[in-house]
Amino acid sequence: MTHRTSRGVVLLVALIALVTACGGGGGGGSAATGASSGAPAAAGPPEKADLTVGVLAIADLAPFYLAIQDGLFEDEGLTVKPVVATGGATQLAGMVAGDLDLAFTNYTSALQAASKGLPIQIIRENNRGGPQGIYASASSGITEPADLAGKTIAINSLGNVQELTARAVLDSHGVDPDSVEFVELPPADQPAGLATGKVDAAWLIEPFLTQVEQAGSGTRILSAFEGPTANMPVAGWTATQEFVQQNPNTVAAFVRAMDKAMALATEQPDTIAQILPTYTKIAPELAAQLSTPGLSVASDLSDLGESAKLMVEYGIIEKVPDLDAMVVDSDELPQK
Repeated sequence: MTHRTSRGVVLLVALIALVTACGGGGGGGSAATGASSGAPAAAGPPEKADLTVGVLAIADLAPFYLAIQDGLFEDEGLTVKPVVATGGATQLAGMVAGDLDLAFTNYTSALQAASKGLPIQIIRENNRGGPQGIYASASSGITEPADLAGKTIAINSLGNVQELTARAVLDSHGVDPDSVEFVELPPADQPAGLATGKVDAAWLIEPFLTQVEQAGSGTRILSAFEGPTANMPVAGWTATQEFVQQNPNTVAAFVRAMDKAMALATEQPDTIAQILPTYTKIAPELAAQLSTPGLSVASDLSDLGESAKLMVEYGIIEKVPDLDAMVVDSDELPQK
């Protein structure tokens, strides 16, 4: 099957030589915290208190910004500087190159990187499937999934989570995903792409799906998370294996702060609408109308293997990487 690799992952692969030369990544095989040899160590102060963290300006990042606003990172002895990028693969490239300490990314990019031998580890889950969906242009004549055959669908990056879920959901509705042409288009440009007829359909996230619905420029044809992708783990927080090995207290402190922030955002969803305009261009009145993202209060990636199998099925990776080595068990990190 043809491989569909995003430009960001090509960059990641090019960085393998850099990682090897610098001694990063170790030998792989076991989780970053090492094989469990009894109870985890008691928490100490963060080994690195000042963190540069790669993020995206999307609604799913509301808990992270709440943690900054409410001093949850400060309570753990951390100072966090967010650096906004355009995609998860780009974030991973920056992290492997040493420009970022931690990065938010989708698991499709993380699994691609791991399958290429890069020492990427997931330290905490952030979100699962939410309100995202495939919307057709109002002028396209598309009214049901079968109509998408032979059409163009805008996604943010080829070979990424949007293409993976689109292929799986289309397939489940009897539509040959190879009959669809996937077109790279930044999420912010997708509503205009629909309105002008540049693409027939688009895989929309918030706030753009709400904007399209309100403008009447598109119709929801499919949920991105249904059937084979229902409740699929989508994105989370990552570090390199070397960083986790050298900074276990830092990683544990970051995870604890995010645990508190996730609980806050879930228990008080109005805080999401309040924080969104502070780090995005979303107006307060629109922020109050957006669908609630699929946040993960608990971090449980026991089903990540199902996503990896889908990636193999649709030719995005050749084989499932070592998931035990990829996922850091928070119970093995230093505990307060």
